[in-house]
Amino acid sequence: MAGEKSNEEIFTSVLDIWKHGIDVHDTTEIGSTFAEDAIFQGGHPDPSRGRDAVVAYYDPEPLTGVEYEIIDARRSADNVIVGYATAHFEFPGDTPTVHRHVTMVLERTGEQWLIGHYHVSLIPAPH
Repeated sequence: MAGEKSNEEIFTSVLDIWKHGIDVHDTTEIGSTFAEDAIFQGGHPDPSRGRDAVVAYYDPEPLTGVEYEIIDARRSADNVIVGYATAHFEFPGDTPTVHRHVTMVLERTGEQWLIGHYHVSLIPAPH
C-alpha cells in the first residue's frame, strides 16, 4: 500500500519501544509492545503466555540495557510480520553481556503492531 511503512520499519518501531522499556527498566512500557495473549519464551526454561507474564518476567531482571540488530523482517500475511534479530542484553557490574537471537511475530490489530510470539535462542560461540 502506498505510504505504508516497510516491514523493517515496523519491526524497528516495535523494537525501539521494547528497547527503551528495557533501558529504563519500565516493565509497563515493555509490556505495551506485547499482545494480551502473547506467547513468550525468554531466557527461562518454561514459556509463558500473556502480557502480565511478560511484565512479571522483566520486573526482577537486573538488565541495564539492550542493543539489537535486525537480521530479517518479512510479512507472512497482511497483518503478520516475522522478525529476526540479534539482541545483546547488558547487566550491571561485571556481569557479561548476554548475546541472543530473538524471533518475534508481530500481529496488527487496527493500526497497532504488537508482539504475539517471542522466542530467544543462544548465539553459538565462534569456533
